[in-house]
Amino acid sequence: VIATHLLVLGAVAIGLVTALAALLGGWPAGLGALLFLGLLATFALWLRLQKFRRQLVNQLPAFIDAMVRLITIGNSTQAAFQLGIASTRAPLRGYLERAAGLVRAGVDLDRALHQMATRVRVEELFLLASILGLGVRYGGRADLLLERVGNFMRDREQAEHELVALSAGTRLSAWILGLLPVGVGSMIIMLNPTYFLRMWQDATGQYMVFGALGLQALGAFLLYRLARFA
Repeated sequence: VIATHLLVLGAVAIGLVTALAALLGGWPAGLGALLFLGLLATFALWLRLQKFRRQLVNQLPAFIDAMVRLITIGNSTQAAFQLGIASTRAPLRGYLERAAGLVRAGVDLDRALHQMATRVRVEELFLLASILGLGVRYGGRADLLLERVGNFMRDREQAEHELVALSAGTRLSAWILGLLPVGVGSMIIMLNPTYFLRMWQDATGQYMVFGALGLQALGAFLLYRLARFA
């Protein structure tokens, strides 16, 4: 999903900035820089993973349509799967080719797809693996099942788009309310470490810091449940 060298470069950059902040402002500044940059990195990774998942899900109906056409003209389910890969593009094509390689090595088609679905954690791939397993093991009109699955995926995708549009304001508010306290606190610690040290060196101040962290974690969890639509 994300190139290894980019992850390494990002980790090195975070480490260098954290070390520089610690040298200039002490360990509180380093801690604030680490929290702030870690928060940004986590958010960037989450966005990248969500984009990757959407790309996979959006490409599946077209691949299923290609398989339906190939099965209709007389190909077997496994042959249609192998031939249909040529009509796909990255990133779905890479995972389908790995599944096809497992099939050529002797693994059942549904098990090969299930392994790929387990790797990327995409529910639609699990569903496709189950449908293909039924078609390979028990026969029947696999093309009709695949056609219905493709239509179901399109309807679900359209419903998700509508839900996202309707809940955009709620989700944006949840993100802002969840990230703003952490970002502001990290910036205060990084830019004015003496202010944080004065609080940290006092017993009551430590209780306040830990209490704020606990309340922030609870608030983030509640906002997540509020903005999460299944």
